[in-house]
Amino acid sequence: MWITVVVMAIAIGLEPFRIGMTVLMLSRPRPQLQLFAFLCGGFAMGTTVGLVVLFGLREHLVDNAHFTLPRVQLVIGSLALAIGAYLALRPGPARRDGDGWMSRLVDRVTRGSSLWVAAAAGLAIALPSVDFLAVLAVILASGAGAATQVAALALFQVVAFMLVELPLVAYLVAPQRTLAAMTSLNNWIRCRRRREVAALLGIVGAILITVGLVSL
Repeated sequence: MWITVVVMAIAIGLEPFRIGMTVLMLSRPRPQLQLFAFLCGGFAMGTTVGLVVLFGLREHLVDNAHFTLPRVQLVIGSLALAIGAYLALRPGPARRDGDGWMSRLVDRVTRGSSLWVAAAAGLAIALPSVDFLAVLAVILASGAGAATQVAALALFQVVAFMLVELPLVAYLVAPQRTLAAMTSLNNWIRCRRRREVAALLGIVGAILITVGLVSL
């Protein structure tokens, strides 16, 4: 479970929109407070949704013989490979669903300077998504105790927001270099083509399938 959670958290943490929002927060007035409010909003939403799903479905799935960790890993890995193959066969700019509401959110954040706006942006970015629900499925299917599953959720949150947490700390030491580094990373990721995104999905899918097969 732990390897799967970390791999998926890293993949989610590299989402262009998440990194772009970090850059935006760093360029606003009171950047550290803005970024901290953004991080708190993301943690609050992710933790709340995660706990509700984990404890709401735990009793229904814990004794299900078909809902096992290796099977969930194989399914998620296969889906990642399938999506990666689809993207590889259709070269061009890598588009992501939800660009419309993301653009509207960026516009609202850009116009406002309130910390509440930054916190709301964090809440929005952590709304339940397919990849997040897949992570919760992995944690549930592990059959681990409640405390271990909560720890896995906390680990996922920390790793998924690594490119928000690290700039928040680095800004204390070198604000200009931090903003420049995150801007460069944001530009580099947004220039990636479909085949490069497909390669990342292929790597994630291969890891999950390998771990799932070993665990059978």
